[in-house]
Amino acid sequence: MTYETNFAAYIIAAAMLLVVVVTQLAASGKIRRNGFVGLRIPPTMASDAAWVAGHRAARVPSWIGFVLVAIAAGTAQFIPEATTAPIVFLFLFLGWSVVAAWRGAGAATS
Repeated sequence: MTYETNFAAYIIAAAMLLVVVVTQLAASGKIRRNGFVGLRIPPTMASDAAWVAGHRAARVPSWIGFVLVAIAAGTAQFIPEATTAPIVFLFLFLGWSVVAAWRGAGAATS
């Protein structure tokens, strides 16, 4: 039995890791509000406090998403039918992160 390396799954896992790193840096205040990186949605762009609060709220979903995407990428290495799982988890947890950031930033501006 031969296994082919599923590079796409690992690239997706690396992309999710990048999301986690940017979220962590923005939540700690090391990445300030900008137009290039971070969760640039209307509530997080409202103020610096909303930017940090939104990214703090998105930390847990992004970490959980990264772990599941990494597990799915490893699984896709050995189970060819599971090759779409990493991308599904990526979009699912990016969506959850955006919703969490929206709520966190909205609470900070209220």
